[in-house]
Amino acid sequence: MHKKITATVAAVTLAAGLAACAPTNGAAPAAGGGNTKSLKDCTMTMIPKNTDNPFFAAGAYGADEAATDMGGKKINYTGTAQPDVPGQIQRIQSASQQGSCGIAVSGLDPDALAPALTAAASRGTKVISYDADVKKDARAFWVAPATDASLGVAQFKLLAKQMGNKGNYAIISAQSTAAGQNAWIAAAAEEAKKPEYAGMKLVKTVYGNDVPQTSYDAAVSLFQAYPELDGILAPTPVSLQAAVKAKADQKFNPNLVITGLGWPPSDGALLKSGAVKSFVLWSPRDMGYLSYYAMDALLSGKITGKEGDTFEAGRLGKRTIGANGEVDTGEPLVFTAENVDSLMDHFKTK
Repeated sequence: MHKKITATVAAVTLAAGLAACAPTNGAAPAAGGGNTKSLKDCTMTMIPKNTDNPFFAAGAYGADEAATDMGGKKINYTGTAQPDVPGQIQRIQSASQQGSCGIAVSGLDPDALAPALTAAASRGTKVISYDADVKKDARAFWVAPATDASLGVAQFKLLAKQMGNKGNYAIISAQSTAAGQNAWIAAAAEEAKKPEYAGMKLVKTVYGNDVPQTSYDAAVSLFQAYPELDGILAPTPVSLQAAVKAKADQKFNPNLVITGLGWPPSDGALLKSGAVKSFVLWSPRDMGYLSYYAMDALLSGKITGKEGDTFEAGRLGKRTIGANGEVDTGEPLVFTAENVDSLMDHFKTK
């Protein structure tokens, strides 16, 4: 859950949008093949927030792994190198026009993407979102990393524990429109209302747009504005890395706690050095794997996206569509210096 400040990742959000109104995806006929009913017969296009992001590459690896397990066609993985809404809109349009029977998209801007997605559905292309949701009426369902509540609460609890449940903290998020980060921040805010956190105060939320330099500058500005800052919650690997670098470069409070969402293949070094004690993430490989099986079940008519629909997802077992069309990949994973090496298979890209 997009760029470079350390050798790493960024959890950025993808999206699209074009024009047209159409019926919702769940009821639309399959495109690019008339009677196509399986990914054994047609291709799913997977559009990440950006392709210069190993997180999404691991998701694509998981989807192709599912294709191998099922005997289906490998995915068409396409996107812009850096997060770019117009570029993603173009790829949604192209996927539909070139006959992809399904589109799985990680949304950068739910509102901007909706017209393109509904237009694709009107042509018969099945549409789902993964990693970051889009508007509910623009997709059949959403393959979520985990529940928003569990991800937001898990990150906040790590921050609170390391801060001793007291002190001032700030948030450096991705884009202000990023649905995932916004939902996690809201869940963290609810958790923060509990009496045990009365000694903690959120002083400011800023947005680094999942760009390393912008996130770095946001961290420096926070240090200047709040010299007594005790913690930073970074719900994206880009801002986590940027905050760590800014803290070191500015020789800021050595006791400043930084945690949130990390990218283990590169941020494992931050855990082992002690710069970060722990962070949260989910398995992008499993999310991509689940997205492929979910799309195949949608194409085959086994599910439509309504609450209570169930389908088999290969090695991940039986899954159920929940409220608001959400199917969860699994529980959040908490990474520490002690366990990070043992969990690396979740992030394979080849």
